[in-house]
Amino acid sequence: MINYANEIVNFKGCPSCAYVKKEFVLPCGLAYENDRFILSQDWELPIKGFFIVSPKRHMETFSELTEEERIEIFRIVNKTIKILRLNNICDRFNVIFEEKTNTHFHIWIMPRYQWMEELVGNIRDNIGKIFEYAKINLRTSENYKQIKEITNIIKREFI
Repeated sequence: MINYANEIVNFKGCPSCAYVKKEFVLPCGLAYENDRFILSQDWELPIKGFFIVSPKRHMETFSELTEEERIEIFRIVNKTIKILRLNNICDRFNVIFEEKTNTHFHIWIMPRYQWMEELVGNIRDNIGKIFEYAKINLRTSENYKQIKEITNIIKREFI
């Protein structure tokens, strides 16, 4: 896999489990971590403010979270969006539950930027095109620098 900073990342098995076990690190590191969840910039997509919240224990579906974990994961999502809004990173977001067979469940906090609508029109129906565009066009040193700054904002303000 190639990460958002255009570096090759090697791991075996589930990428989220490998990341939780610190088998690899991201250049910006974790934005937030507690005993149950991690929050980090999306690993592959260099979209500023695109964060992933992932449980530390492996699960494939939202329904595997306990009631307490569901409350906590939404608290993390809400706090992240609030910080991004207060720091004028973005003011609209899509929150997407990612459930795939044999893949670690996670939640995407995906900012909605004007360039996305200009590129594809309906963002929700064309998310794959946005991701491909980001992989090809946004892996720049300037964009990486901004991603690092945004991650540091989340780290500082996530209290």
